[in-house]
Amino acid sequence: MKEFISILISFIFMSIASSIDSAFNNLISIDAIVVTGSFLLVDSIFRSFGEIGICTYRTTRKNEWQYLWFNIIFGILMGSIVFIGKNFIVNIFDLSNIQKYMLSILLNFYIAYVVLGRLANGIFEIVRLKGHLKLYRKSLIVYYFSLVFLDAIAYIFTRNLTLLFVATIISWFISIIYMLYNLKLKFEFPTKESFKNVIKYGFAYSSERLFSRVFLLLYGVIASYMGTENYSIHTICYSVCLTLEIITNAYQATLMIKVPEGKTYEEQYNNCMYMKRKCFPLIIVLNFVFALIYLIISHGSLPLYKCFPYIIFYSLGVFGLYPYETYKTLCITQGKSFILLIGSTIGVVIRFLICLLFINTPFALFAFSIVNFIDFYSRSLVYRIVLYKLNKENNLKIERNGDEILNV
Repeated sequence: MKEFISILISFIFMSIASSIDSAFNNLISIDAIVVTGSFLLVDSIFRSFGEIGICTYRTTRKNEWQYLWFNIIFGILMGSIVFIGKNFIVNIFDLSNIQKYMLSILLNFYIAYVVLGRLANGIFEIVRLKGHLKLYRKSLIVYYFSLVFLDAIAYIFTRNLTLLFVATIISWFISIIYMLYNLKLKFEFPTKESFKNVIKYGFAYSSERLFSRVFLLLYGVIASYMGTENYSIHTICYSVCLTLEIITNAYQATLMIKVPEGKTYEEQYNNCMYMKRKCFPLIIVLNFVFALIYLIISHGSLPLYKCFPYIIFYSLGVFGLYPYETYKTLCITQGKSFILLIGSTIGVVIRFLICLLFINTPFALFAFSIVNFIDFYSRSLVYRIVLYKLNKENNLKIERNGDEILNV
């Protein structure tokens, strides 16, 4: 529980600082809100494979630099694809000409954005998984102090959306230097073994995230057809919803430290269930309290009253995320990343079909808010069922082998 509280405090600080960062973007104009929302949807897809190295490290827990290199290599690859295809990407959304121009400018910087962002994220996670929570907190302070300071300068003197994104890139670079200096990781290039691990563990996990986020992009694209006002309401409420994930992410980060302490599936499962029961009340309370705080901070030029009562329904996603993060962690620690792909496929297809069904109705915004819960809860059910069946089959196999030995 101490680890959870420590990580939770760090994550809450992170989410508040991120909300302040979003507020600078959203204060510029309604156009900036729409463009930022569209950019982050694009980023959510292409950064999936930009994190393939750290996704693999979550299972292997050794040779850190070998897996950081895969973050860099795939980040360059994904960034290049976005840069080459930016003219196609900006036309996916139903945006005005000025909004398309603003999004195109942001995509020019995407190679640096995705490479430095995924490298920084990878190092942050390594620091946390190694249990260096003091360094983790200090590194977060360095990053977010730099970010808010540079954001403030860019906003006060220019009100230029592009410069706000450049401020993020610079802040990532500063935090990378700080963490590498203090962490002193052994520098290594990728080996044949690390490449095999990336294929075995990271590829399935990254594919799950990519496939899931492609449907989330479609989710955002469909939302853009609700009109500028409804799309801006969706963008603000959904950004709050994403920021709220910082709370369940803190819970999952704690699980990633505590669950591997169990050597067998049963021990790891029991560790999960213990933490699940222990953290549930606190997570639910914090989720709804911070939903209002984040909304007040980040609503920007959109009137606050227009986000009610939709924000309440978006916040219900926590009841799906909580079991989702629990069983996802168990899949990762058991090295069964392929289960994540199965569950995500089912969850995002359900999300997409519900949104498509309600897009032209007066209840569209309510449908777009409640699907977050439905999607993630569906995934958690799949993870739970498949893990249970695989473990049952494994136990039966062990029993048969034991009987054969006894018969001999």
